[in-house]
Amino acid sequence: NEFQVTPGGNKTRSGKTAIVQIGGVSGLCPGEAVSVAKTVGTVAYVSTDTSSSSYVYSFNVDYSITVTNIGEDDLEIKRFVDLLPKGFSYVSTSLSGDITDVPSQLHQVSGIGRQRVTWNFNPDVSLDSGESKTLTYTSSASVERGDYWSDLLVAFEAGSFSEDKYSWPTARFSVKDIYTVTAADDEGNIQ
Repeated sequence: NEFQVTPGGNKTRSGKTAIVQIGGVSGLCPGEAVSVAKTVGTVAYVSTDTSSSSYVYSFNVDYSITVTNIGEDDLEIKRFVDLLPKGFSYVSTSLSGDITDVPSQLHQVSGIGRQRVTWNFNPDVSLDSGESKTLTYTSSASVERGDYWSDLLVAFEAGSFSEDKYSWPTARFSVKDIYTVTAADDEGNIQ
């Protein structure tokens, strides 16, 4: 199955997805097919700035980008372009993933206040049929309450797909204010 959104057309095409398997033996999609996911991993709280009416929370957030080749053909990954949420900045790439390259470019996108992190792989990262590869990295965040989303684009060797694969907003990071309230009644009972 393939899916796309109007008016985006081919730029929003999902690629082969939602595999339906009939019978006891699962298989791969014929030809080239890929699954791309970005997820939030470990979150480490750093501090809270309460000096203004909207609190600002600081965290270190680990993200993982996983690309799975669900097709019968081998693939080559050329590039990741990750647009971090507003208030987030790239810190470092983890050595624990399958892909451990450092970004080739960090760019603050003016007008939207978001950092674009680009990994140009040289050589390309090979992704054999049925194989998954993951890149894990740490970012720092100083944000107010709200929901924060990333946008991820994955580019493959020329000819593999008609368009680069774009995740749409993904890897939601949600920040909520939590208050502790103490109340005492006339008898001195405290809640």
